[in-house]
Amino acid sequence: MPASPDDGAPPSTEGENPTHESGESEPASVRRPVKSSQQPPAPGGPPVDLRASPGNPEPRLRPTARRAPEPRPRTTTGGGGLETDRYRELEVIGRGASGVVIRALDKEILRDVAIKIVDPNLATDGSEIGRFTEEAQITGQLEHPSIVPIYELGLDNRGRRFMCMKLIEGATLEATLDRLGGSRLTPVHLSKLLDVFIKVCDAVSFAHSRGVLHRDLKPTNIMVSDFGQVYVLDWGIARLRHGVPELGPPVQIHTGLAEGAEGEPPGSLVGTTWYMAPEQLQGRHEELDERTDAFALGATLYQILTGRPPLTPDIVRAFWIRKAPPAIPLPETLAPPAAVPNELSRIVMRALSYEPSARYASVAELKEDVEAFQRGAWDVPRVSLPAGSILIREGETGDAAYVILEGRCVAYQVEANKEISLRVMGPGDVFGETAVFTGGPRTASVRAATDVVLLMVTGEILLKTLGLNSWMGAFVKALADRFREADQKLRDAGRVSGVSAGGGGTDSGRGSTG
Repeated sequence: MPASPDDGAPPSTEGENPTHESGESEPASVRRPVKSSQQPPAPGGPPVDLRASPGNPEPRLRPTARRAPEPRPRTTTGGGGLETDRYRELEVIGRGASGVVIRALDKEILRDVAIKIVDPNLATDGSEIGRFTEEAQITGQLEHPSIVPIYELGLDNRGRRFMCMKLIEGATLEATLDRLGGSRLTPVHLSKLLDVFIKVCDAVSFAHSRGVLHRDLKPTNIMVSDFGQVYVLDWGIARLRHGVPELGPPVQIHTGLAEGAEGEPPGSLVGTTWYMAPEQLQGRHEELDERTDAFALGATLYQILTGRPPLTPDIVRAFWIRKAPPAIPLPETLAPPAAVPNELSRIVMRALSYEPSARYASVAELKEDVEAFQRGAWDVPRVSLPAGSILIREGETGDAAYVILEGRCVAYQVEANKEISLRVMGPGDVFGETAVFTGGPRTASVRAATDVVLLMVTGEILLKTLGLNSWMGAFVKALADRFREADQKLRDAGRVSGVSAGGGGTDSGRGSTG
């Protein structure tokens, strides 16, 4: 039976991964109560003691000392107890509540593989065998470059069920973040970490398209191989969603056993506490959907930015006892000044909304925002201004350009105390770029016609993005200079002829807004 937050049962340590990484302990997933003193790591404070006394149903805090994990020595004597003609056991690389993961040699293909074996004490547990079979079938049907391939589901010579899969050599995202420390927020490292995150989103989005929720997304379940491949691990508590449209063949389960994997009672905990969405923390299993996994991905991105998960013991306790929870701290408050890009903070906090309707509707939508940031929104601040605000003034020196995200703006010039409208701009339109490229004065003014939200692109950002000091930058500057000259000539010609120059040639062909 899964652990319930109402009965104070402790979390299990199930969640073995087909990875080999010296010195790292295996991740823990809440599934059902087991005898274990290990608690999930407590972000920003002591861990939560999930064991409540009969008179005190609330989780308690207790101080613990963390011991550094010891490296796993490679052996040739086994330890997992696998007995097959095809595979020769080499070493144990992980243990969990339901079994062991070993490295083995496939004697026919001559390659190392990872094999997960059911614990002998659970070999006759129909529910456990059913769950193990479901994990193999779900993972095996999710054929994606970032999901570990399953090679075989079978029985060894002693009748023990095992699952053979690709062995991943590399480091978990958790270990990578620990190794990088504060340097993870430098542009080079953060860009690479975001590339990893995007690949994870691809895999999870693919699983959703086949009707599968992961339910235990976290940095320890993300593996980055030695050659850059990214894998989403541990689909042991994945859940099928029925009655939702799939974009391909839906994943099917057939255990062939009289007793399959048992369902989770309402209110039971399934997942890892510090990354769970509120509906998952409260055991509302029938309410889980793609947005639940989007929350966990937001929690993973939060840890990339801050070095810790977003949920604190106070937040977790509040959800368990059905009280109003504290707000999740903004990522920038937990990092050095100006280290967290504003746009990434916005993306993370939207994914971590307590209310599902306020989150990203899909993981694909979350991925699109991160990709947009990667394409050039580094450190680009958002500006919200009311209708009637003057955004730029004609004749002033330009130090920033703007992209309209929401609302409408009007570009205009003033001649003989008369305002001449040049064009109306909406979402996606850009203004102010000519003055930034050339270093000259603004050639027009822009006013917010409605309340607006803008991206403010400074000259420094353009310098980084376009390389304005490079040969490509020289071309951009030359084009901007010629554009400005043509616009000025048109305006001068209009004054001589007494005709307004408002329709002159400009960056969009509808009036200068430089």
